[in-house]
Amino acid sequence: MMQAALSARVPAVARSVRAPRAARAQRAAVRPAVAAAEAEAAPAEAAPEAAEQQPSKRSQRRQQRASAGPARTMAITDLEPGKEYDGVIVSIRDFGAFVNIGCQTDGLLHISQISTGFVRDVNDAVSNGQEVRVRVMSVDSERGKFAVTMIPEGARPQRGGGADDEDATGERPALKQQARAPKQARARRAAPPVKAGDVIKGKVAGTASFGVFVEIAEGFTGLLHEAEQVREEGAAPIKEGDEVEVVVVSVRGDKVSLSQRSADEIAAEKEMAVAGISAAATEAPTVELPDGANSLSLLARGLAAAGITADKFKAPAKAAPKAEPAPAAAAAAAEPKAEEAAPAPKAEAPKAEAKPAAAAAAGGISAALVKELRESTGAGMMDCKKALAECDGDLEKAKEFLRKKGLASADKKAGRVAAEGAIWSYIHAGSRLGVLVEVNCETDFVARGEKFQELVNDMAMQIAASPEVTVVSVADVPVEILEKEKAIEMEKEDIKSKPEQMREKIVQGRVDKIAKTMALLEQPYIKDSGKTVAEVIKEAIAGIGENIQIRRFERFVLGEGITVAKADLAADVEAQTKAMQEAAAKKADAEPKKEEAQAAAKPAVEVSPKLVKELREKSGAGMMDCKKALAECGGDIEAAADFLRKKGLASADKKAGRVAAEGAVGSYIHAGSRLGVLVEVNCETDFVARGEKFRELVNDMAMQIAACADVRYVSAADVPAELLEKEKAIEMEKEDIKSKPEQIREKIVQGRVEKIAKEMSLMDQQFIKDTSKTVAEHIKEQIAGIGENIQVRRFGRFVLGEGIEKKQVDFAAEVAAQTGGKL
Repeated sequence: MMQAALSARVPAVARSVRAPRAARAQRAAVRPAVAAAEAEAAPAEAAPEAAEQQPSKRSQRRQQRASAGPARTMAITDLEPGKEYDGVIVSIRDFGAFVNIGCQTDGLLHISQISTGFVRDVNDAVSNGQEVRVRVMSVDSERGKFAVTMIPEGARPQRGGGADDEDATGERPALKQQARAPKQARARRAAPPVKAGDVIKGKVAGTASFGVFVEIAEGFTGLLHEAEQVREEGAAPIKEGDEVEVVVVSVRGDKVSLSQRSADEIAAEKEMAVAGISAAATEAPTVELPDGANSLSLLARGLAAAGITADKFKAPAKAAPKAEPAPAAAAAAAEPKAEEAAPAPKAEAPKAEAKPAAAAAAGGISAALVKELRESTGAGMMDCKKALAECDGDLEKAKEFLRKKGLASADKKAGRVAAEGAIWSYIHAGSRLGVLVEVNCETDFVARGEKFQELVNDMAMQIAASPEVTVVSVADVPVEILEKEKAIEMEKEDIKSKPEQMREKIVQGRVDKIAKTMALLEQPYIKDSGKTVAEVIKEAIAGIGENIQIRRFERFVLGEGITVAKADLAADVEAQTKAMQEAAAKKADAEPKKEEAQAAAKPAVEVSPKLVKELREKSGAGMMDCKKALAECGGDIEAAADFLRKKGLASADKKAGRVAAEGAVGSYIHAGSRLGVLVEVNCETDFVARGEKFRELVNDMAMQIAACADVRYVSAADVPAELLEKEKAIEMEKEDIKSKPEQIREKIVQGRVEKIAKEMSLMDQQFIKDTSKTVAEHIKEQIAGIGENIQVRRFGRFVLGEGIEKKQVDFAAEVAAQTGGKL
């Protein structure tokens, strides 16, 4: 087995040894062929290499440029401006030459720095290889450049001509000099010695297709335009050399305009142009002028040609006083009068032209006038333009026209339902006067607009500024008040002295005046006393485009109607002295009892300062009151807090009888201006009213009222007895009450009525910031903390659109109505 394996492996090894030998033999056979191919390709490759080895013209120039001049041993940083160097011109360009001064970079010799004279061509001044001495002017090390000059230091290059000029005077070349000569001559030329209106005789110096030039002074000519020439029919045209008489029309610089017409004719033509009459009308051959018109002036002839005569401007002669005719003469004169009366209807014809004239006037209304009227009235652009056209461009009349038009459109819109709008409040400085007002419009889009909100704010301020105003309009004044005022007026002495038939009218006028003083819409507007509030509302309706109405308002004046007792200092001192004496006597009697009580009392509880501090922070009471409360309650903080609360409420009940005439008027407007509250809260002194705690209480009360939709009165005692009786009668008729025993029905109904009264009372509501107590309890706590009597006196609560009947819109019915029932 092993021999067989060895015999199998020997041929394989032999094959692996023979394989490299065969490869080497193949490579040896290939080498001669490759060598032959390389030998053939060698001549072809040698040609390009030889070509590359030949230097180009640019490299030759570089070699020549590098070899010319001194050796380049200096760096550009070694150069010193102002120093002179010897060098050689190595290159010439159109703008100058480059000089080798021994620096690694050649310096630029500009054409203007070769000579002080004018150099037209650089090759004419210098040549390649020329040795020159130059001075370094400037060196730019960053860019590797520097400039040199051949002009000696101190010499100035001439700005005139050059070497090619014949006289070498330094003047500019002839072509440039000729090009600039006319401008220089005009600049140096003086104004002509004539003025407008001068009459001059002069010769024609030249002619042109549009006129002739007349010599008016030595060296000056003027243009006599073809339109200004006056020639008789058949006369030859003006030619050069003719002498003419002309009038100077205008002088502008060195330009003079001439005319052969007289100065009077020129002035008359200007007058005709102002009057809108063309001068060509005076030359129309078809117009027959009146007799003697040819002897008139040019203006008069123009007017006559236009058909305008002097008799049209004569004032009507005054009729002479006629003597009374005899009866026969009067009868004879009747017929001529009848004949004269017949043509009278013809006089109405020009009236029909009034409207076209107004329409024509509309085209003459300027945009500036329309803009001014639009800014002052706020009306639309086309309305302003129409108003100005109707009023012949009179701005004030146009304002009145727009105002009347706006009021008329406002009256049409007044019948539309306005259930949207805003509720606004105004609190005067010091919080002693407050206003709550509801102003309605038709859509909430308008209600959110800036103009409407500004109007609502103005109305709130208007109400605040009108102390006698109690109703919105005269129609809202109660009839009872008017009848009462009428009865009072009828009893006055001055009325009784009037005639019987006049008394009623006089009294009615006075009553109407009283009603107007009570109505908001009849008051002069605070921002413009020239118009009433009603007119302002109508203007707003016209501008905004919707019906606007002031629906209702409340106006609170702090302490209004509260009777404040007058202080009697002597009586107060006497009463206090007597009270102190009585208190001292009672104390003396109580001393023995107190000693006995202390003997039988419990041992005193030691109160730590930490407990006192904790109770004080929790209750806000004084330190001694907290210590006493903790001692009474055995150190129990919760019991001590309840003790202090009861004590505070008791003291608050004692203070409730004191008069509170100070305080503040506050308001709350909910987001969106759809709900608003005005409230008056009273205290005893203005010092407390200005305090932070009291103001916070007023704000809390306003928010409390806003959150209670059913609240209508301050306390249950304020609910009218008639309302309670009505509710009681309703409850007695309910089925569940009738099923109860007779003896308990009254109590059940009374309990229900009291519950209804509490629901309508602010004081019985849960406090919004702490529902564990009522509003009345919260106010008592504030009385105990502040130390003065506090009362919520009155409030007003408005909900936007409350009680307004909105029209129900049936969209399908509207579409059917507009399409005639065909969908």
